[in-house]
Amino acid sequence: MENQNSDYKKQSINYGIIFGLYSSVLLWLSFKFNFESNLLMSIISVSVAVLLVFVPIHQYKIANNNILKLSQALKIGLIVGLISGLIYAIYTYLHYKSVDIEFIPKQIEESKIALEQASSNMPKNQFEQSKQMIETMLAPFTLATFALFNLLFKSFIISLIVGLIKKN
Repeated sequence: MENQNSDYKKQSINYGIIFGLYSSVLLWLSFKFNFESNLLMSIISVSVAVLLVFVPIHQYKIANNNILKLSQALKIGLIVGLISGLIYAIYTYLHYKSVDIEFIPKQIEESKIALEQASSNMPKNQFEQSKQMIETMLAPFTLATFALFNLLFKSFIISLIVGLIKKN
C-alpha cells in the first residue's frame, strides 16, 4: 500500500508539473499572439485542464483494483492543482515583471479611466482608495497569487466531479 501511495503522489506531482508548464506556455503564447479572448483557446484550455486532473485519478483507480474514494480523488486533484499553481504563479510573477512589462501599467491606466467615468458622484477619498485598490489588485504578486488559487480551485472542482463520477 505504501508503494501505491508514493506512486499516486509521484504521478500527481508529474501531472501538476505538466499542467503548470502548460499554463505558463499558454500565458506566454497569449501574450505573443494576442489570443486572450479566443473561444477556441478557452475550450482547449479547459479540456487540457480536465484531462490533466482526470488521468492521474483514473490511473490511481486502475492501480488500486478499481477502488477509488472521493477523498483520494480530491487529494490527487489538489496535489496536481498545488504543483501546477505554484509553477504558474512563479511564471506569472516573472512574466509581468520582465516579459510583458507594459500590461500592468496599461491595465491600471484603463481601469483608472473607467473609474473616473463612473465616479462622478464618488467622494474624493473614496475615489483615491479605489485607485489604490486597482494598483494593488494589478500588482505582479497579486496576479501571481490569483494564478495559484485559480489553478488550485479549478483542480479541486475537476477532481470533485471526477471523483463523484468514478468513486465506488
